[in-house]
Amino acid sequence: MNADSKPQKRKWSYWPVAGLVVGIIAATNPFRTPHITLLAAIAVWCAEAVLVLILSGNPIGARIGVLLAGLLLAVPFLVRAAPLPRFLLIAFMILPFAATVALVLAPPIAGFRARLAHLCDCCGKCQAKRLPRRFDAASLQQLVMTTAVFAAAIATVKAAPARGLWLAARWLAGGIGAFALAEMATACHILLTALMGLTVPSWFQSPYRSASVGEFWAKRWNVPSSQILRKLCFAPLARHGAGLALFTTFLVSAIAHVLFVYVPLGRWRISLICGAFFLVQPLPIAAERWMKVRRWRPGAGRAWTLTVLVITSPLVVEPMLRIFERSWGAPDNVLLPTSVALGFVIVLGSIPVLASLASAQLLVKKSIQGYT
Repeated sequence: MNADSKPQKRKWSYWPVAGLVVGIIAATNPFRTPHITLLAAIAVWCAEAVLVLILSGNPIGARIGVLLAGLLLAVPFLVRAAPLPRFLLIAFMILPFAATVALVLAPPIAGFRARLAHLCDCCGKCQAKRLPRRFDAASLQQLVMTTAVFAAAIATVKAAPARGLWLAARWLAGGIGAFALAEMATACHILLTALMGLTVPSWFQSPYRSASVGEFWAKRWNVPSSQILRKLCFAPLARHGAGLALFTTFLVSAIAHVLFVYVPLGRWRISLICGAFFLVQPLPIAAERWMKVRRWRPGAGRAWTLTVLVITSPLVVEPMLRIFERSWGAPDNVLLPTSVALGFVIVLGSIPVLASLASAQLLVKKSIQGYT
């Protein structure tokens, strides 16, 4: 990389920040009123997902796309719906914005499906490949078991009163439910990719197996978001010190999660509590570097990681439970929240798999044309 390309890359990185600022301004506009229906918001998301891929074919279009995607992050703030649908909507609205960020930082890519392939291949780091289709019985068994664990965790949360010593059981069950949900997503991804005959990067990589807190956040929990934050926040600031880069990265994540909780609940106090969970994460990461946790045996490293997460998890578990429990039905109804969670991981896992299938077909077509 020559001397002129580094300032140019930094200049391009300003556009995602500008898009995010535009979205925050639109979302926090005091004159906004929630008047958009949930179906209309879903239609906006579908149109946005296609439009940003079309616009990103050239540098000017990529800049417009990232500003548009940032602006549309305000849509969940304008939707009339229960807290859980609004929370899920903002989770999905992040996807087009993340895609535009990846494309605006990449060299121009000609072709709609080629840009789709670039995104599905972790921005070119691991190319999607076709494999023989097969039925992975082990992943299906894992999906069924973890879904049962999730249902048991939800049942415990519903049975435990949100007061006194019962809060410990509520938070522990909520944390177990979060790990079970991540394991459901991991198993669902393996099952779908095996059925479709593809190798596709996963959103989650069995987070409970993390041997350090750093590994948990960088390699196992919400991997695409971690990669984007690393590229946009950590890497540019690392030259000024790893500590500053680490804290700033989690600060950005904290701000994002404050907004995630504020959108469905509309309460700043519980939203700030959720953000505090991410602000404390740099402390155990810095501590484990000093303690050389990576040199520990895997079992000891996992025990350390789970202990840190159990201690700090109430800060994020309680806000999430307050979002979910407003929409999960009667106290004795466990089927509804379990079905919603299972549907969520299936949809979330299907998006990159189907997109990668289209990109893999493009690669096959190109290879045939090259052969002929």
